[in-house]
Amino acid sequence: MTPLQMFGANPLGGLVLALVIPLVVVAFGTYVGMLMALQSFFGASSWDEVSTAEKTEAGVSEPEIDDE
Repeated sequence: MTPLQMFGANPLGGLVLALVIPLVVVAFGTYVGMLMALQSFFGASSWDEVSTAEKTEAGVSEPEIDDE
């Protein structure tokens, strides 16, 4: 018997499986969907790139960092 089957045999374990696994699947799908929306709508792969682009378009300049 696999550990997953043994965990699901317990009534409390079955309830946890019924709630946690769908929640994890939905959370992962939401994360992937958000990343796909960022790439298709904004051409960016992170929120940082989107916010930087919006500030540049609005005329707000980023502070310059002197590397010396």
